Amino acid sequence: MRHYLYLWHDPAERMLVASGIEFKDFLPSLGEAGGIVLRKGSAGTARKPAGYQTLARQQLPALAREDLHACGSHAWADWRGAAPPPQDADVAAALAYHAAASRRTGLAALQNRFLAFAHDDGWYLKLLYAAWDDAAAVLAGAIPPALGTLDLTALRQGGDGYWLQDGTLEVELKTHDIDSVLNRRL
Repeated sequence: MRHYLYLWHDPAERMLVASGIEFKDFLPSLGEAGGIVLRKGSAGTARKPAGYQTLARQQLPALAREDLHACGSHAWADWRGAAPPPQDADVAAALAYHAAASRRTGLAALQNRFLAFAHDDGWYLKLLYAAWDDAAAVLAGAIPPALGTLDLTALRQGGDGYWLQDGTLEVELKTHDIDSVLNRRL
């Protein structure tokens, strides 16, 4: 578990950007999902997106114990239902090109709540969500009290970025450049 959290919210895009949240922090929120589709490593190319694998809900704790940090980048989306979704070009494209998918968080084939891109698990997370309540539930479970208290109502408004560390909350810039924030803070 990280000893800090950087976080900001873009309500128009239904997107959270964070550093300090790892895949394992999502496990409680994925309890109702059928599982996830996962792409590890390279995003592929426009003509040939990287493939993905489906993991049933029962397989997620084992994935959370893996060293996802070592695979560099990964992307995932949850899916609903008892059976894994069929291999779908739209799903592969959304996982490969997460930035282009920001306006279509819901993938019809998956009925998903989340579409996530992470680089070095815990270092950078871009989370697209279907409903704020789902994102708030993830945050409620992912922020240990020792880091500090985050006002989820203020975060929902999207005005500021936040830095939590050692029980203190500070306003921070909103940026995808996690390195610039961490270089100043750590």
